[in-house]
Amino acid sequence: MPGAIKNWNKKLILLKAETTEGTDAAPGVAADALLVRNFTPTFMNADQKVRTLEKAFFGADPVALASFRRGASFDMDWIGAGTATGIPPWMKVLAFCGFGTPVVGASSVSISPATDSIAAGTFYTYIDDLLLKAIGTRGGVGFTFQDDEIPVFSINMLGRPPASLADQATPPALVPTGYQTPLIASTEVSTFTMGGYAFPLRSWTMSDNAQLALRSLINPQDRINYGGRSWSGTLVVRVPDITVANANPFATIRNGATLPATAVHGTTAGNIVQADCPRLQITGDVSLSNEDGETMATIPVTALPNVGNDEVIFTTK
Repeated sequence: MPGAIKNWNKKLILLKAETTEGTDAAPGVAADALLVRNFTPTFMNADQKVRTLEKAFFGADPVALASFRRGASFDMDWIGAGTATGIPPWMKVLAFCGFGTPVVGASSVSISPATDSIAAGTFYTYIDDLLLKAIGTRGGVGFTFQDDEIPVFSINMLGRPPASLADQATPPALVPTGYQTPLIASTEVSTFTMGGYAFPLRSWTMSDNAQLALRSLINPQDRINYGGRSWSGTLVVRVPDITVANANPFATIRNGATLPATAVHGTTAGNIVQADCPRLQITGDVSLSNEDGETMATIPVTALPNVGNDEVIFTTK
């Protein structure tokens, strides 16, 4: 009804790949609904072109708006697909975030970064019956793997709003499918190794630092350009006895050597998620701190490509 409140607590998020980039793919709830957390939409960003008019009186100048953009940020839980060879919902989202097509193996599914042909999607946000559309959407991604928390992918999407900017439409009933129950990271269900050593881990956070920007030229259609990525992050670990084999990552700092790092979360087939960085390099100042009387190290790291498009690989099994 006119003047009705748009209830912030009623949201529905849909995302679907576009056959033709920039053409609304009309996502549907049955196959394209996302179950997300910590959702923050951006209604609109635009560049202001100020018309600095000469006038005989004080006052503001009018502006023209250009390069309209729309985005959103949200988290998705580390979960499997229910079967070892099923594709979990978050893998479908990563296809718009600099990753390629999931590869289904005999008993697992993996997804790796890509350099060319990054997919674009249509992103719908319903806030009650307020509908915000974004077309030509691409994104960036990171992850947080932390003790006593649910591991998550943190995703930022950027697209272009249609001319209407906003519509009013009754959202379809939410039918999220393929979502397993997430697990809290703990010694019982999670492991972490670096250089083959099981460091006592507080947290491992990484971000792809994706270079996303609106490209606008006369004649070509405006588009969201995925211009590159550089995976980096931070490890927080309890400092071990570095005389133990493979337990001294500090020995790699001066020579710039790399170490493989792996996090595995879950123990039941169909709900196991694994993150691999084959070449993790310490790339900044290491700091020490106290946590309940134990010495902790905060270690900045960068994930380097090995043969290319493999600096971070996610697998479910």
